[in-house]
Amino acid sequence: MYGFFNSSEIDEEYYNATHTSAPSPILALIFTVISGIGVIGNASLLVYIIVQKLYHNFISSHFIAHLCFTNLIALLVLVPIIIHNVFTGVNLLQGSNWLCRVQVSITVTVWTVMAMMNLCIAGVHLLTFARIHYEQLFGLSPTKLCVLSWIISWLLSLPSLTNGHVAIYGPAVRTCVFSHSDSGLKFLTYTLIFGVFIPAMFSTIAYFRILQILFHSPIVFQSLGLYKSRFLVYFFLLSPLYTLPFYILTGFDPTDPVRMNQNTLWTIACTMFAFVPCIVAPVLYGASIFIIKEEDMALTARTHKAPPGAYHHVAQQHNMQAQLI
Repeated sequence: MYGFFNSSEIDEEYYNATHTSAPSPILALIFTVISGIGVIGNASLLVYIIVQKLYHNFISSHFIAHLCFTNLIALLVLVPIIIHNVFTGVNLLQGSNWLCRVQVSITVTVWTVMAMMNLCIAGVHLLTFARIHYEQLFGLSPTKLCVLSWIISWLLSLPSLTNGHVAIYGPAVRTCVFSHSDSGLKFLTYTLIFGVFIPAMFSTIAYFRILQILFHSPIVFQSLGLYKSRFLVYFFLLSPLYTLPFYILTGFDPTDPVRMNQNTLWTIACTMFAFVPCIVAPVLYGASIFIIKEEDMALTARTHKAPPGAYHHVAQQHNMQAQLI
């Protein structure tokens, strides 16, 4: 039977693949400590947003809290499997091709949701600096956008569940990855286009626009206390680059020495590097809550508290402020 259940040929091919590699206990320990720090950071920021009820006052807090939740899924579900594989040198899921495909599906879903949350936060930051009303830019409530991001991301990852040829264990990267079959390469291409390049492109455009606004009127934003936020923007621009080495490595031919090498440490580093955003996100976006919160709060207050008919007046005020800047 083909589809959600494996055929005997697919099972046999998966079982006969290489599932062992050189163990690296020290790297596994380092990755465990770093991941633990990431769990504490994301959980702390998520609890802070919920306890302080920042989602009532700040638009960006909706997306930041959802990003922290998504990061926790990655750190608590995906990373422990990789740590086990690095520590023991044996694939934890070697007995089930189905679970390997589920791991790829979760990875694609989580990374795509993270990219979309980064895009939404970039949009909120842009409207903060460009004096644009939230509804003019998005048109949907933050909750609907978060739910929609999960639906789109899950649909994007669906081929890994319905096609047994798209996923295989990569001994070099110590995790299940895209296979080099026609189906696997198509799946990788769709994932890169819709889960990486498109969100990264719009996020980059938004942050370059923010830098343009900041550098156009530095004195104005210094008086508002927002000019220092340019340093955060520089780090935000790096977000799409963390997963790039992993995707490039998985795109190599399975017979390539780089992908077949089971002893090199830099291939494991590419896998670990792909999860760096989960660890640094609470620091960067937590700082953005305090640095950019004044304008964010004002826009949110206008969105929720403006009486009927006041929207056009607010929009005119934003346009006048933008012209002054």
